[in-house]
Amino acid sequence: MTVLQRLEGSAYRNGQLVCARVAVTVVANAPSARHVLVRFVDGVDQQLRGELQRLMARRGAFAARLVELLDPVEIVGRDARGSLQWRLVGHLERPAAQHRPPAETEFWLCESTEPTTLPANPRG
Repeated sequence: MTVLQRLEGSAYRNGQLVCARVAVTVVANAPSARHVLVRFVDGVDQQLRGELQRLMARRGAFAARLVELLDPVEIVGRDARGSLQWRLVGHLERPAAQHRPPAETEFWLCESTEPTTLPANPRG
């Protein structure tokens, strides 16, 4: 796996903050295969924490059904002034690593939209 990019942002659901700090790693297994891993680091909402724990405990068809029931997550990155820099939207999938606490576990983000990168403000 090749790391393409490491980012930090915040996670939202239905316009509500559900995690203050999310570590995002964009990886590639092949030239055309881009994947996103997310780790919920700081300030995780109780409901989201419970969903992450249930997702970690499920396998196979059970995990797939749970993913279908969960609302998508929007992860956004902002610059020092608070302006939106990038945005990812998708559903979480079963963790990439096993037997770790949720704060140390990376989840796959199955993107439901193309990643949005906003151009830098030309006026600075």
